[in-house]
Amino acid sequence: MGIAALAAFAGRNAPEEITEADLEEFVRYAEQAYFSPELASYLTVLFTSNFINPSFTAAKKTLFVKEILATYKAAPDEALPPCAYCGRPSVRLAHRDLIPMLTGREAVNFFPGGSPGLALCGHCVLALQALSIGAPMVSGRALIVFADDPRLTLQLVKAWQPEIRKRIQLSQQTGEKLAPVTRPLTRAVEALATIEAERAERHEDERSSITVYHLSNSGQGPQVDLYFLPSSVVRFVERAQGARYAATWRSLVKRAWQLPPKPKKGEVTTAAEPGSLRNYLYEDLFYLPERAGRFLRVYFLRRAAQILEDSGEMRSSSPFGGEDDIAGLWELTGLFLQEVMGMDSGRIAAIRKLGDTLADEIEAENDRGLWFSSYKADSYRAVRLTLIKVSKRRLARRVAPVVSFDEFLEVFEEGEDLPRVDWRLAWDLVLIRVIEKLYEMQWFEKHKDVLEEEESEVEVKEA
Repeated sequence: MGIAALAAFAGRNAPEEITEADLEEFVRYAEQAYFSPELASYLTVLFTSNFINPSFTAAKKTLFVKEILATYKAAPDEALPPCAYCGRPSVRLAHRDLIPMLTGREAVNFFPGGSPGLALCGHCVLALQALSIGAPMVSGRALIVFADDPRLTLQLVKAWQPEIRKRIQLSQQTGEKLAPVTRPLTRAVEALATIEAERAERHEDERSSITVYHLSNSGQGPQVDLYFLPSSVVRFVERAQGARYAATWRSLVKRAWQLPPKPKKGEVTTAAEPGSLRNYLYEDLFYLPERAGRFLRVYFLRRAAQILEDSGEMRSSSPFGGEDDIAGLWELTGLFLQEVMGMDSGRIAAIRKLGDTLADEIEAENDRGLWFSSYKADSYRAVRLTLIKVSKRRLARRVAPVVSFDEFLEVFEEGEDLPRVDWRLAWDLVLIRVIEKLYEMQWFEKHKDVLEEEESEVEVKEA
């Protein structure tokens, strides 16, 4: 990521394009930027407080910084093994004051090659220094990413670096640190979403997973948390930004932003600081595909408001309707099922068909009871009973059942009387399609009361 930071700083698209002049330009920039309040504080997180020791005089600090940044020009030390990163001749041994998360100089430990430290060449030392303008500081730690596709790492750094440099410049002008950036997972996906929108427009088809390292190398409390986005989720985020799905995706993302705290009595309402709010949908992407069922229920089935309102973290109106509609929700759901869950296309088609049939039945017969029994079904028995009852009513009208035996098995059962482990998910998907179809037919507009009315208040149709 440090190499990507150097490439982004120089406006290059690959490490091979970086020139000696580019490195010299970075060194000149860093010699000034390192002493800004914003970056001086961050360096203690990346390289421990030994890097710019408070006991040093200003002249000694300046000299120390110049020596470190000029390491890439130093002559190789033939007594050292090759660089641990790139294999070129090494110039020095490094500890945690130059490489985050290593042991300190006083710790007795040996590294590859039998050396009491990690051997590095001068260019790799400089690349590590470039983390200061490539990895943003979020919630007091460095946000470092690794992507299988190095071009994606470079794109992420290019997305972050302008804001990092802007913060450094403002700090130099004011002599103060800026308000902290928080929510590392939100910030990571926020940048990824911007990048993937551009990749989707270019119809790129690379697949790359992403690992996020949220770390502090501070002497007071070194710590690292790791988060992983599999390539299937990264691909889903990319394709969700395409023209076919973009409007629905933006609607779900907008709905999932944390609301800023209410001002206390007598306080003036102010806008939230950029980079301080959390997006619940973005952060829940890191728990896929393991929590795919919950993800679909919370965001696609429009229950985000109901679930998050209970914890006081998010407020909204009805789980349906409101400012943002649900048009295109099933298309985005199908994309999620294909990319993230790898669901068979035949099963997806059967789920959609069942949802369409139920929605048509509710609309044609004005069957409020069927709406409630479908929406409220909370057990496998209740789902089967709902489908059996509506099929019986349709047969009385000489209309085909809502679902055939084979279709029912494909959607809900492994075999006769053996429900699939994800039958609840399948029924949620049916409901997503029912809701979207009824919305398109404006059924909710004609029956707004059903969104508030309890099932007990409605006379359920009997055969």
